[in-house]
Amino acid sequence: MPRRKEERFQTELVLRLDGGQEGVARNVSPSGIFFVTQAVLEEGQPVSFSLEFQDFPSGPVQVNGSARVVRVVEQGASRGIGASIDSFEFRTLPKAGGSNQKP
Repeated sequence: MPRRKEERFQTELVLRLDGGQEGVARNVSPSGIFFVTQAVLEEGQPVSFSLEFQDFPSGPVQVNGSARVVRVVEQGASRGIGASIDSFEFRTLPKAGGSNQKP
């Protein structure tokens, strides 16, 4: 079996798709993502998504990405989706508790 180009990180993060549907990211790397969702997606289809990382040392971060579906695995009522990431951007989110703190 060929080795992957980049290390994949196992996760259980809520993934939000454009259109309001959700899923759970199971693993992610700089070039790909695998998630489970009830959304109907097909191989070759473009998909936009966002993930939130609440535990970054600098505060919460949202990752917005675009990808292309390369694999669909039926899993009962859900589908496992393998997608090749085309691009992503990081955005800092406000810290919990608001901005009432003085510098």
